[in-house]
Amino acid sequence: MRTMIWTVGAFAMMQVPLTSAAAADAATLSFPARYFALFRPNSALDMVKRVPGFTFQPGDATLRGMAEAAGNVVIDGKRAADKNFTLDQLLDRIPASQVERIELIRGTAPGVDMLGQPLIANVVRRAAASSSAAITASNAIYADGRIAPGVTIERSHSFGSGRSLSMSASLSRYVELNKGDGRRVRYDRTGRVIERADVAAAAGGTTGYAQGAAEVPLWHGQLRLNGTATWTDYRDHQIDRAFGPALVLTRLDENLGGLGGGQAGGEVGAHFSRGFGPGVESETTMLLRMGRKSYASLSAAPGVAIAFAERDRTGEALMRTQLRYKASERLSATVSAEGAYNVLNTHSALAFNDMPLPLPDAEARVTETRGEIGAEAIWVPNGKMQIEAGGRLEVSRIRARADGVQQRSYRYPKPRLRLRLSPTRRQQVRVRIEREVGQLDFANFVAAATLDKGLVSSGNAGIRPNNAWVAEASYEWRNGGAALVLTYRHSWLRDAIDRVPIVSADSAAIFDAPGNIGKGREDDIIADATIPLKAIGVRNAELKLHGRLRRARVTDPTTDTLRQISNQKPYEFTVDFRQDLPVMKAAWGVSLDAGWSTRTFLFNEEDRNRASSLLKLFADYNPTANLSFRVEASDLLSRRYRRVIDAYDGLRGAGRPTYRDDRRLSLGPALSFRVRRSF
Repeated sequence: MRTMIWTVGAFAMMQVPLTSAAAADAATLSFPARYFALFRPNSALDMVKRVPGFTFQPGDATLRGMAEAAGNVVIDGKRAADKNFTLDQLLDRIPASQVERIELIRGTAPGVDMLGQPLIANVVRRAAASSSAAITASNAIYADGRIAPGVTIERSHSFGSGRSLSMSASLSRYVELNKGDGRRVRYDRTGRVIERADVAAAAGGTTGYAQGAAEVPLWHGQLRLNGTATWTDYRDHQIDRAFGPALVLTRLDENLGGLGGGQAGGEVGAHFSRGFGPGVESETTMLLRMGRKSYASLSAAPGVAIAFAERDRTGEALMRTQLRYKASERLSATVSAEGAYNVLNTHSALAFNDMPLPLPDAEARVTETRGEIGAEAIWVPNGKMQIEAGGRLEVSRIRARADGVQQRSYRYPKPRLRLRLSPTRRQQVRVRIEREVGQLDFANFVAAATLDKGLVSSGNAGIRPNNAWVAEASYEWRNGGAALVLTYRHSWLRDAIDRVPIVSADSAAIFDAPGNIGKGREDDIIADATIPLKAIGVRNAELKLHGRLRRARVTDPTTDTLRQISNQKPYEFTVDFRQDLPVMKAAWGVSLDAGWSTRTFLFNEEDRNRASSLLKLFADYNPTANLSFRVEASDLLSRRYRRVIDAYDGLRGAGRPTYRDDRRLSLGPALSFRVRRSF
């Protein structure tokens, strides 16, 4: 099927003539608002997703630092000073009527902070005064009878001359899709069935936010202020009915605490930019975040009760500033600096039948002070070549007070070299070599529990940042609305983060924990294609294909053999079809996700997780410019989630297999509705 899709797509792409929607020989392609008019978009997000040859990445708001959390979209050439929301949430709040154009920046561009991304979409808003409001109501109905209603209210006003005000609030229910009903079978080391069980699992919760932002001219520049408050709760309820010599009922309850607990956060941010004369401008972003989490889990069976509890308090303060100088159309330079302070206070507790059990690093305070300086220059010797060279120096100090006190300092030089070649008006080649350094996930310092498989993981106060030297080459071909981007990336890994065994302070137990496992390598092949289907007789329709193959090899700390990285997906493949029906003011489409698989290597077991294909069908109807409806049927193939655990009576590879536990769950299809009314 995949081969057929790529074959049809290649034929269709070759038949598409080059149009004037965007200048294909430029480093920056511009797609004006009229390019998207046929699609009748509601928001900037709808427009970004229709840019040919561009795969939207929302970023990860949970990561610390600005560069690491960034996705691949900027707004008016600037990164958003808001980390409580991913880019898809931010873009969905910008009405399409306020967007003047979408710019696709390939390689590098003066005045835009690419933050390590080879391809950036820039949403350029209209400068004229405007006002808008919208209310969005939605609901989803799941196969098990649960519903997930939601409502979002938005208000924005642009006064012109750089002054604007916006507010939004949302409250919604959500359902965790990888939990459903199914069966579990346990085998002994000979393959004989020793236990069968029916499993009923349901998880989800409520989430809400309130957000506001204001923008004004100030001090010969532009100042934007934003503030956000968020809250989320969570419930996971599972019942395992095991049939063996006797019926054994096991109950699992997990929660984030409800209104009095749960996960809550607050954030204030500021972004200031100004010019200092011809060719000189600065940009500064500041952010302060605070958060808390209260989590509890209880697994109960006849004669056995295991309880785990965790309380976290987090904080992050950071500032990033840049000064750019454009000497000419061919030469520009940027210097930057970023400083951050992060703190985590955590307390974890584990009990077996009300008897407390010791956990490594159960009570910890972790602080990080980090600074980074950088400089880069961009030289454009001619219209077909662009060279970017530069580097950054990151210095950090981490202090962890847990079972003991550890303090470590790190210094990482991060050089970068990029080359962009445009041999023809339809083709572009991009090459980069640079050193990348990951930011430590503070969750790695915290003990955690997955009681539905009897696993309690320790925190690890001695973990170090993973880093890698990366060499990458990309080839891009465009022909009007058709686009193909192929990328090959090789990474030389250092201090790779995976799973390691940790011994408790009293040497009475061994726990699994995140940790560094040394060197490794990784190869990635990525393909993205946008294929208009007019050439094969399907008008106003296109296919978007995304595929990724990943092969990583690291040394297992338990068996000393080569293997893949835990929880890493070796393949991804998605197909999105959409056809617009202008006469009917409607559109419909299909999305297919081919599924995924992962393996996790603990010191005494190996876990394999797999998800089967996911199929969605949707229909949009926009009777007027300010009213839209969407109906979506998801999980039409009843995606199956399979988890296989191979357990050992000692260290994996040295001990003997004790059992294999095979669990298969499926939530089933869901039907969702959404109506959006703007004013």
